[in-house]
Amino acid sequence: MNELHVASSARTELIDVTERVREAVSGCAGTLVTVFVPHTTAGVVVQAAGPGATAVAGDVAAALERVVDEDAPWEHVHEGDRNPWAHVRAALTASSVGIPLVDGELLLGEHQAIYLAEFDGPRGRTLLVTVT
Repeated sequence: MNELHVASSARTELIDVTERVREAVSGCAGTLVTVFVPHTTAGVVVQAAGPGATAVAGDVAAALERVVDEDAPWEHVHEGDRNPWAHVRAALTASSVGIPLVDGELLLGEHQAIYLAEFDGPRGRTLLVTVT
């Protein structure tokens, strides 16, 4: 297992971690890479990137902010929670993704990238990367 540490710089953002995951699994034997985020206010997603898709991550983050309003009446603030919107945004993404591994290389599509989805930043996050 590899542990990747990622620092976010905004409350809500998608951070491309593809190259870091690629480096972590380079040359590994196995057929499946799992990227897991052990946080309840962050997620991990596979989304478009590269030429013609450079604005996708920002658009996804902005859409999640519009869909899940921070000023909505959140019940679990009465339990002392300071970031209820972040839990809901994380629930709309995933806590892990699986990517095929062939000959030690990630089998992502031409325009696909792996993103840490931050919903309660800025802060440090951990991603756990395993190969099976």
